[in-house]
Amino acid sequence: MAVTAQPLILDHAVIGVLDRLDEAAAIYRKLGFALTPRGYHTLGSINHLAVFGENYLELLGFPPDSDGKRADLWSYPVGLNGLAFRTADAASLQRELGDAGKPVTEWRDFSRPVDVGGIEKSASFRTFQIGKEAISNGRFFFCQHNTPELVWQPRDQSHPNGVLNIVDVFIVSRAPQTLTELLGGFANTTASDISSVAIQAGTVTLHILSEADAASRFGSSIPTDFDGNERKVALGLKVRSLEATAGVLAQGGFSPRALEGGLLVDADAANGVALWFKE
Repeated sequence: MAVTAQPLILDHAVIGVLDRLDEAAAIYRKLGFALTPRGYHTLGSINHLAVFGENYLELLGFPPDSDGKRADLWSYPVGLNGLAFRTADAASLQRELGDAGKPVTEWRDFSRPVDVGGIEKSASFRTFQIGKEAISNGRFFFCQHNTPELVWQPRDQSHPNGVLNIVDVFIVSRAPQTLTELLGGFANTTASDISSVAIQAGTVTLHILSEADAASRFGSSIPTDFDGNERKVALGLKVRSLEATAGVLAQGGFSPRALEGGLLVDADAANGVALWFKE
């Protein structure tokens, strides 16, 4: 049964880097991502984005001289620790989900300055979390873009590695029902559209794997040690040309292995998350 008319759509994936944003950004540029200039959130965090056609990847950290702002985020393991889902109206969605008995936090507003042709503008957002106490090693949250045109700028959407979009997220879970219950009830995730092993979030598939299935599919390429119910371990990235991607990765000093017709970069080489490039 749907509890909201809003669909579940992945907006962006968050890779936590703690106080090593410079190091992480250097790695991702070598991987062939064209990163946006550093962003400074009013909440105290800092970031770089790799912006694609429909979604984006965020490297999120804090300044080395941080005074402890966003301390709630820095307890998570380095790597893929946040999934943001898109909403056109965070306040109404938060109310609908709360009325349906889902555990949600209060929404909050924040922003960051963006340079557009030498003019400083403010990219602003409204977000709230779902399942804050139920989700281990990270967070699920909803993000309302008040100024999407300041995030999805054509100048930022062309990447040397040819990545077009995030198309898969892989989550190792010991309690898949926790995830399906949290993310069920959207217009596109009613009972007939959701299973214990996959949740469709727009053009992105969230794959829920047991530890054994994850080990069989990815081997040692993904993080294997985690406390709690689950950990987000890998991203599937659609590319324009796998041959061109392979060239960029080789130039950057990476040695990906073949996986199901694509190329897999180990989590150890990509700041705690395995990256599966595929056409």
